[in-house]
This record gives sequence, C-alpha cells and structure tokens, in this order.
Amino acid sequence: MRKPGISPQAQAFLDSYVQSSAPTDFSRIVELREEIRAAFSAGAERAISRYDLIREDIEIAGVPCERIVSRSGQTSKGTLVYLFGGGFIVGCPYSDLPVIGALAYWCGLEVIAPKYRLAPEYPAPCAADDCFSVWRHISADCSGPLLLAGESAGGNLAVVVAQRAITEGIALPCAMALLSPAVDLRTDPLLYEPTTHADPTLSLDHIGEVLQVYGNGIDPGNAELSPLFGDFKGMPPTIITTGTRDLLLSMCLRFYRQLVRAGVDVECRVWDGLWHVFEYYDDYPEAAESLKEISEFLNVKASLKSGPGE
Repeated sequence: MRKPGISPQAQAFLDSYVQSSAPTDFSRIVELREEIRAAFSAGAERAISRYDLIREDIEIAGVPCERIVSRSGQTSKGTLVYLFGGGFIVGCPYSDLPVIGALAYWCGLEVIAPKYRLAPEYPAPCAADDCFSVWRHISADCSGPLLLAGESAGGNLAVVVAQRAITEGIALPCAMALLSPAVDLRTDPLLYEPTTHADPTLSLDHIGEVLQVYGNGIDPGNAELSPLFGDFKGMPPTIITTGTRDLLLSMCLRFYRQLVRAGVDVECRVWDGLWHVFEYYDDYPEAAESLKEISEFLNVKASLKSGPGE
C-alpha cells in the first residue's frame, strides 16, 4: 500500500530497495569507491544535462576541488561551498551533481566542492582540516554572497567548518543548508529511535563503521567529531532537511532544537515517508521540490536574486 503523501516513484523505490547488511571490505576501498561512483553516474550525467553544468578541477589551499557553474542559471557573484556525503569513506563531487547542480542553478552561484581526504587512509580530522582550509581561503577572497551546504557526512563537516570559523574569527556563510546532517556519531541504538530500522539506505552498522575508521579513537562526544556537542552561538541562518524514514531523523531534530536554544535562525523540514538524503535521488519529485525550497531559503537569507523561472 502506498504511504499517503509520497510519490509513486518514491514508493517504487521503497518497494524495490534491498539494504545491504554486509560489512565494508576496506581492503578494496579504492575499487568500492569507483563502483559507487559508476553506480550513480547516470544521475550525475542527467544533472549535467538538466542544469547545463560546466565543471573544472581546481586547487584551493592545496586541496583538490571541483568548480561547478550552471550556464542556464542566473549567475551572480558569490560562492556556495558544498561538502559531499558518503560517511567520510566514499563519495565525490561528481556523484553529488544531482544536488550540486540544482543548487548551482537555483542559487545562480558558482559551487566549489572540495575533494577532501577520506577514511580509512585519512581519518579525522583530515576531512575537516581540508574543508576548513578551503573555506578560509574562499572566505578571505569572495566578493559576493558566500553560502555553505552539505549532506550527511558533508553536513557534519559544514557545521564543524562554521564552528571553527566562529572560533577563529573569520567570515561565516550568509546561510547554511544541511541535508540529513550526521552531527552525532555516537552509536547507542536508543539515539536512533523510532527510525532504527525504517531507512532503506542507511543502518546502524554503517554508523559503527564510520566511527571505527573515521573516528580515529576520538571520543564521539568531541565536537570536532560530533558537532552536535559544539557551541552554536553566532551560527548563520540554517535550513535542515530530513525524512520520517531517515535513520538520522532523531539526530536532526535534536540538532534543530539545539540551534533554536542558541537563538539561531533555523528551519527544519521533515518529509513524510522519505529516507536519508532523499534529495540525492533525482528521479523523484520530492527531491526537486526540496532542493528548490533549500535554494529559496539560501537566496532569501543571502539577499540574492531569485533563481531562473522564479
């Protein structure tokens, strides 16, 4: 039976998706990353065509990055720094083009996506160090609005970057977008109720692997690993998205409440029946709707002109 409120496309995904319970074979992590990249290449290529994207490899502060611009978008001066997800273990800007392309198009800005170092070869804090190095460089030189976004592990890194920026007294983003941000890497099953077994794409086993190979022995209550435990005073306007099947739903709601308590201008949008970073799945109308809403939030908070077609 179709869940009320979700599209037939999303329901078909839920009906057909089989979650893998096999542990990650880290002895072939390089091959695994390539396999995942290939598996999501169709969505990336659709995004390139749909949003008329131009991509180029660049280097910022010694960190390899990808610069993405939509030729069809209403280009303004300014930059959106996007941090991809993948549990700090897999992922790359190319695979995230369904999200990045939509934001580039609707916000009308260039997107800089750092290719930060991944675990297990490079455990914490390597990824955060890379992202912050890029942010420090861009924020010192950006002449227009500066935005920050990320999904899942990338959402974690975005919050760490913003917290570090506050501590070091450098420029903050005008606004921040976080898609199912993994801001708490503790593995207590009670922290994930009531969606412990509801998410078709993510399991507690995945969280355990992340903590093991990325955590580098750091206490998961440390704010550099789990920014939920950091200081939120002075954080920029933020939008959070999640779903009622998202394994990280409870985490996202705890994070939202912490931001509210700190007086941050924050919105949290919970999508009925949807899963972890559903925006990644570009075949479903909910993904496009959410990404447009996210872009509208960023545009308003950064006082940008509306995107094309608005």
